[in-house]
Amino acid sequence: MASTSATNRSRLATLAALIAASASTLGSLYLSLGLGLIACPLCFYQRCFAMAVLAMLAVGYCSPARSFGQLNILALGPTVAGGVVAAVHTYFDAIGQQICPDGLFGIGKTAQQSLASYILIGIPLAIGVELDRRAGCTTRFAVLLAVVLGGTLAFACVIASPQPPFLAEHHPLMCYRPIPAAE
Repeated sequence: MASTSATNRSRLATLAALIAASASTLGSLYLSLGLGLIACPLCFYQRCFAMAVLAMLAVGYCSPARSFGQLNILALGPTVAGGVVAAVHTYFDAIGQQICPDGLFGIGKTAQQSLASYILIGIPLAIGVELDRRAGCTTRFAVLLAVVLGGTLAFACVIASPQPPFLAEHHPLMCYRPIPAAE
């Protein structure tokens, strides 16, 4: 009975992550298609990882041969990758190295909203992964591998990302780097 209970809780956690990934992807697309914002390379990477998580969770959740232990662990890697890229992007904005446009409804910046969405995806996904690990559906090594792979992908994206342009004036539709003050 405990195994069925753990599976049901894992299923709910996966569903919560799926809903959060759907909202994240739809919000990201609305920023570009609805509001006309131009995605910088870091925004683009975050969007791609959110779409990958959404695709994995949606297809896996609807599959009759699904295993939540495998599904949750597979979605963990791109969730970590997108979250780390969003954290770095938020950091760049916070220190003034890059200026991001306002997010949906004027609540924070786009990078901050992306980071928040990855947290909302990651919390239920982490709960599902832990439930799956306790039920013997995955291993600590698989969890570690997913986290390391996600971190490695994020690192590669950040260092390979072209810098946004330098702009002298505020640009409300895209991320940009402010022109450094003359010393």
